[in-house]
Order: sequence, then structure tokens, then C-alpha cells
Amino acid sequence: FLYFPPMSAHPSKKIKLEDLPSCPYGSSCYRKNPAHFKEYSHSDTTLTSATTTEVKPTNNKALPVCPFGAACYRKNLLHFAEFSHPFNLLNPDADSSDEEETTESTKTKEIVEIGKKRKAESEDYDDGEATEEYNSDDESAYDVKLEKTFSKMNDDEKRLMIERAFELKEKLKEKLKRSREEAEERKKEVEQLQNKITEGALLMEGEEEVLKGTNVKYFELFPERSYKQGSAAEVHFRLAESQFYRLLSGYATAQVVKVEYVCNPIIINRFNKARQELKEKRGIEYSYPVLAFHGTAIANIQPICETGFKVPGQKGFQHATDTGYYGRGTYFSEYPGYSMGYIKGSTKLLLCQVLQGKVYQCTQLITGAGLQDGYDSHCSPCKKELIIFRSDYILPQYIVHYKLNAGEFKYTPHGITKELIKKKLNKIGKLYKKAVTKKDKSIFAGYKFVFIGQMADTTLAIETLVQRFSGHVCKNELGSNSKKGSKQAAYAYYGFSNYDAPNVIICSVAEMEATTPSMELQAYKNMGFQTFYREDYLYDSIIEGAAKSLDEYAHD
Repeated sequence: FLYFPPMSAHPSKKIKLEDLPSCPYGSSCYRKNPAHFKEYSHSDTTLTSATTTEVKPTNNKALPVCPFGAACYRKNLLHFAEFSHPFNLLNPDADSSDEEETTESTKTKEIVEIGKKRKAESEDYDDGEATEEYNSDDESAYDVKLEKTFSKMNDDEKRLMIERAFELKEKLKEKLKRSREEAEERKKEVEQLQNKITEGALLMEGEEEVLKGTNVKYFELFPERSYKQGSAAEVHFRLAESQFYRLLSGYATAQVVKVEYVCNPIIINRFNKARQELKEKRGIEYSYPVLAFHGTAIANIQPICETGFKVPGQKGFQHATDTGYYGRGTYFSEYPGYSMGYIKGSTKLLLCQVLQGKVYQCTQLITGAGLQDGYDSHCSPCKKELIIFRSDYILPQYIVHYKLNAGEFKYTPHGITKELIKKKLNKIGKLYKKAVTKKDKSIFAGYKFVFIGQMADTTLAIETLVQRFSGHVCKNELGSNSKKGSKQAAYAYYGFSNYDAPNVIICSVAEMEATTPSMELQAYKNMGFQTFYREDYLYDSIIEGAAKSLDEYAHD
């Protein structure tokens, strides 16, 4: 029996560890290829070598790995400050040529494709509101502008950028905190001023004599510095001005130029009596009035101040725009931007004291409904509209005159620019396809729809989609005297017993912008309908799983 000892490697084949070049990734190298470890040293001493500059990050905690990995498409710098990214997976070294490395490369390509697909899906649902780009007027914003991709930065640059990103994040938090504090201070100021007015502690010169009579007096107030501190004139002007600016959105450069304080003894006495009755019925906490705006034509302002508001059941009452989506009453809002939408071309708003009492919170349309039993008022699902059903619950107190500075960049009431809405509507087909894939659900219960113009799909397809989500489609035809072959629409010229009145009219942009309105659109306008809505309301509601606020989708 012959024994052959194991052959030893030739001395020239042996390679000492210390003779190998250091791996550029050091001891934190993520590579798995055995050949890579044979060619590079991974000693911890490389971290403390004289040629390595150590940069201590400000955040000692290890960052979690980004769920998107190397294929991450995010651009927000704060995202990179909160997650680590294995960037070099996208650029493997040339020495990684074995099967394991090849498999890893294949997986990386798959990840990249998934990332691209995810990004594409994200862009498909770009509604113009969300963005990953950092956009700020902060003078330090230029510090974090990327001149090259993050994956090509060295460690020092990456850590420095992350430090700056954290600094910006803290600055943004501080700015948000200050904004909230300022809003809270404004609210307290308005409440204090309102209490002074309500308690009758301050009277304008000559107001006491006016209150003893029956005539209406208008006190004109202007933004002047000459008002005596704490005087009635200053308090009245500041109250109206503060309420106007407090919840103003979308009209950043709107400016109050004058306020008329309305003193109507008859309406004031009637209002105070109603407030006392409400206090005895509901308790003191329900008797405090709120300040709310009402938009109406200029011709209506003086009659309202002289005789008060008219409500359903009173002679002369009528809705100017619709039959009342959340009840047949008079509509108010603490947000001046909402009321401005009803007074195109006008620059006057009524600011009233309103007794809301016990409020019924609407969760869906209750078009034309009366006051709910056990309640004193209604409010819309978004809580931005208040519906009052008694005229003695309303005290018209101020006429606010304002102006929009020339060249102002206007926003829609909900804060989305017209440019972004246009961008969103350009992708309406993709939004529609996404809505079609959603499971059936009761979203549009109580909604009665009519469609005018070309939508993302055929009329039948849109109607079917709405019916899947509990919506009702009104089937009305134009009369025999109207244009032959015209599409489905309400007949506005002769009354039919089978007429199905809609409460939501969806109209295409092309129809709304046409020089001459179609027969269908004109028919509804002749019937008193003045508010029409975009079709993306349907798709957004379906995708969200709940009906969105109609106000956000009204055509201008």
C-alpha cells in the first residue's frame, strides 16, 4: 500500500493577504464573488489607514435599506437621508464574471425594470399635486442641488448631502410649526375681537342713536393707521380684515381696501332674540355665532342688508346656482375663496354672524332636502360650507371690498393651479383605465348624473361604470322641436312628467370651452343649472373608494 501525501502549492503560487490591494469598499464590501476576495484584501485596517479620511456622519444610527433597492427612482433628498441604497449594484466590476456574479447582474436588471415600471405607474397617476422634486424658496436650497447622480458621489459627498438634507428637514419642520402658531394666533385674535363686538362693548360714533331707531346705517372703514388703538372703528375693521385673510387660499395677493359696517337695528334685535332662544334650547355652547362669508351679485347686497336673508319658504327665495346639494337653505363659508367662486367679476363679499347651533354633518348629497330633525343647520362633507335654514339666524354685518392685484397668479378654490388640472386631464384615459379595474362599491349613492360631451370612453361605458358604483344615470331626451339627432340631455323648453332631474352634471372641457354651447348644455343652463363638473371627479372618487368633494372639480 502506497501513501501519497497531499501536494502543496508551489511557493510562487502563494499570495500573502497583506500583499493584496485593498478593496475599494473596505470591510463593508457587499460583493459575493469568491474571485473578488482572492484579488482584494478586506482587512478592517483599511478603515484607519493614513490614506483614508474618516468622515463621521451626524446620525450614528444605521439607515434602513430602501425598499426599492438599487432601482429606486425617488429624487427627494430627504428620502436618501432616511434610507440607504446599494447603488453599486447597478455598476458591477469587470472582475465579476462567474455564474454567481452573472445571476446577481440578471437580478439587478430585473430590479431596474421593476423600478422603471413602478415609476411609469406613478407618472400615470400624476394628478399635479404630488411631486418628488424639492421646491422651496429657502436660500439654502441650492446647497442640495444634485450636479451628478447620487450613485457617482464619493462617501464624503454622500454624507455631506445627507447632513444638509437633515438640516433642511429640520428647517421645514420649524417653518411649518411657525405657520401653525401664526394661524392659531390669528384665530384667537378674531375670537377676541368678535366677543367685543357681540357683547356691545364698543360702539361707533352715532351707533347708539341708530340702534334706538329703525333705519339702517353704513359705517365706512378704511385701512388707516390713524385709528385710535382699541377704538370701535379699528376693532370692526380688524375683525373683518382678519377673518378675510385667516382662511384665504388661492388668492394670495387679494387685498382688503374697504369695509362697510352694517348697523340694522331691526335685524340685530331679531338675531339677538334668536340667539337667546337657541341658548335656552341647546345650551350656551351652541349659542355662539360664527363669522362666515356669503357670495352674491352686487345688486343683492343692499337688499339683504336692508331686509335680511330670505330662506326656503319665504317669498322671493331662490337658489342662484343649484337646488342645494346639502339642503335647501342659504349657504355660507368661513373660507372667502369659496364665496368668491359665486361672484365672478365682483369684488364684494358679505361677512355675516351666523348661528349654527347643532350641526348635521352631511356624508353625501341630499339635494333639496329640508332641515334634518333634531338639528339647527347642515354642513358639507368637507366642512367648508354651512347651510342655514332660518333668516333670524343670520346677521349681515360687514360688506368687505377687496381687489385682486394685477398679474396675480390665480388658483382654483381648492389650491390646484389651472396648469396642473390641464396636465392631469391630458392623462384622463389612464385615470379612467385605473378606475375601471376597481372592485364594485357603493360610492355614488344618491347621485343622479348626466353626461355632456366626449368622455374618456363611450357614453355607454361611462354610464356602466357609474352604475357599478351605485350611481344613477338620468335618461332624458331633448324635445321634438330641438335639433334632430342630438344626444341625451334634459329638455328645458317643455315640461315632461317623466323628466328625471339630475344633481350632478359632468361636462367635457371641450363642451365648456366651445364658443357656442351645445343644445344639451344650453338646455340645462336654461333650466337654471350653472355649475358643471369635470369627469376626473368620477375616476378620483372610484380610485379613492369614497366620493370626493364636488367643489374641487367644478368648471370655471
